[in-house]
Amino acid sequence: MTMGRIRGHTMLLLTLFLAAVTTSGVIIPKEHSHRRHFDSQYNIRNHVNAENLRDWAAIARAQIEKKTKLPRIETPAKNMILFIGDGMGVSTVTASRIFKGQTEKMAFGEEVELYMDTFPYTGTAKTYCSDLQVADSACSTTAYSCGVKSNVRTIGVTSNVLYQNCTASMQKENRVESVLAWAQIQGMSTGIVTTTAITDASPAGSYAHVANRNWENDDEIVKHGLDPATCDDIAEQLILRSPGKGINVILGGGRQHFMKTTSQDPENPVLLGRRKDGQDLLSEWGRHKTKNSKYITSRDELLALHPETTDFLLGLFAHGDLEYVDKQLEANDPSLAEMTDIAIKILSKNSNGFFLFVEGGKIDHAHHGNNAQRALAETLELDKAIQLADNLTCDEDTLIVISSDHSHLMTIAGDFPTNTSILGFTGNTDTPDGLPVTTLSYINGPGYREPEGESCSRHNISNDNVTDINYKQISSYYRDSATHAGEDVLVFAKGPWAHLFIGINDQTFIAHAMKHAAFNRNVNNQATKISTRGTVGLISFFLLTQFEF
Repeated sequence: MTMGRIRGHTMLLLTLFLAAVTTSGVIIPKEHSHRRHFDSQYNIRNHVNAENLRDWAAIARAQIEKKTKLPRIETPAKNMILFIGDGMGVSTVTASRIFKGQTEKMAFGEEVELYMDTFPYTGTAKTYCSDLQVADSACSTTAYSCGVKSNVRTIGVTSNVLYQNCTASMQKENRVESVLAWAQIQGMSTGIVTTTAITDASPAGSYAHVANRNWENDDEIVKHGLDPATCDDIAEQLILRSPGKGINVILGGGRQHFMKTTSQDPENPVLLGRRKDGQDLLSEWGRHKTKNSKYITSRDELLALHPETTDFLLGLFAHGDLEYVDKQLEANDPSLAEMTDIAIKILSKNSNGFFLFVEGGKIDHAHHGNNAQRALAETLELDKAIQLADNLTCDEDTLIVISSDHSHLMTIAGDFPTNTSILGFTGNTDTPDGLPVTTLSYINGPGYREPEGESCSRHNISNDNVTDINYKQISSYYRDSATHAGEDVLVFAKGPWAHLFIGINDQTFIAHAMKHAAFNRNVNNQATKISTRGTVGLISFFLLTQFEF
């Protein structure tokens, strides 16, 4: 190669590099930074019929144009919302997208978008525990809520605390603080919303420190041979300890953990409380709050609430977990979107901003039962709550992050045609035994069927009503409850510092990046805006190391 050609190649590379630097340093004009510009202007689905697509290059050009105009907002986030889809692995996101498309009668189903798909910055998170390759919801909530890895079944503590080690869990040096706790210190309002018990592992990561996730009430501690006077249970920590007692909005289930054993459930008097220590934690909550506080137990009460005159809200809508979405109205349980709506409206009154944790917890419950249709329906409910939250806030000052605690064992496997029913049979006739298979199945769980006949052939499911909402998909081997899966989970983000969440990161990074986004008030934002992408990453990494939980 001649010297002239070398200089030509060098100049070309330099030109491309300078172009990349210039592009990454562009400060997007204010009118281009508002949410709706990016949610609708380049929504391909609105102007391209997926059934007649001929020019995939045109689609790619539209996507490239959209991505080159993405804003990188590097001012502090006033508000932060963390959405967790419990058990919402990659296959769940994909199947839910197809389920939505087929329900909406799209050409195929596969081409539709979930609302979370529209978020501009995406990455993945590694979910293992300190001592377990496949995470549970306890060690994972410690990771994304508190920024450290812990052992399986422990919450809000370091890996120095082993399962059921009460003494170690009570030691201050072994306890870690959550993003919610730090937000309260900064004068922000805080809230927790879930479709499970409010004392369940995922929400507990924001306020509790325990060596056993099952210690939701004092009786559970006694059952494990320990003294509840020494170890605080999760419900007690929520009502009587910081940061739990300072949370403005608490919406979910689990009334039993706050009621004495002599107290009857308000919706079903046959059910009694679980507390044997004589504490009525519901009365304790009200006793320590202002006149602008309210305790409610039903969807009707939630919808009649006036957020403008409510500063503290405790809504426990079920004795245990809330019902699945298909049973919510009958049980007078609110939807996840309804709870999210009220929470944001109450928390938004604080001029210092807010932090809100929202969990779609029933996705996980359905997967444990191999009940795929409900898992997908619950994922779509989470997606509705995400869209509502995005509509109630602005990208300029609100960081929204979506992820999952762990994956599940549901698979989409086969070589079936496009638009095959995501809940039905694949239509394959080339299986070795000639028997049908479903689009979705599980590795293990209660959906397993024993082999048939003397030949021990695979169970014939051809007469199964596979679209029934109670149907349990087939699993490869039996377990009372399906186990979790260990692959990485997706992370979606938009708003201030959302670009930090790209790439493959540890699950602990979520907590640190959210803290950085809201509390980096001494950052020279103009300096970072004109930096290259690599330099921004290095600066951000350096800054993150300066903040300790």
